[in-house]
Amino acid sequence: MMGIIVCLVVLLVLHLVTPFWWWVMAVPFLYGLGFGRSAWRSFRTGALSAGLLWLAASAYFHLTGSALIARRVALMMKLDSSWLMVAVAGLLAGLAAGLAGLAGYSIRALFSRRR
Repeated sequence: MMGIIVCLVVLLVLHLVTPFWWWVMAVPFLYGLGFGRSAWRSFRTGALSAGLLWLAASAYFHLTGSALIARRVALMMKLDSSWLMVAVAGLLAGLAAGLAGLAGYSIRALFSRRR
């Protein structure tokens, strides 16, 4: 749980300070590489931290004036509502970050010798 909170806070700070969106994959990758205890925990930490962050950010932007953009993107993707588009954004960010955390753990496991 602490790893999720730490990753979430680091992601939030980096998203506020820098204009780069790919932190959503870099931070969980580094977490999995350095601190992941298992493949499942690395995936879960990345998926929950980035998924919750992007879900909250998407909902915030939707509620504060970007509903028109979300509605148009939802129509392009053939989704029924703009709120479904908000959920899809959180789900995709969570999936990308979870796979990045899993990749970080896998690389560490590849190079560490288990006896």
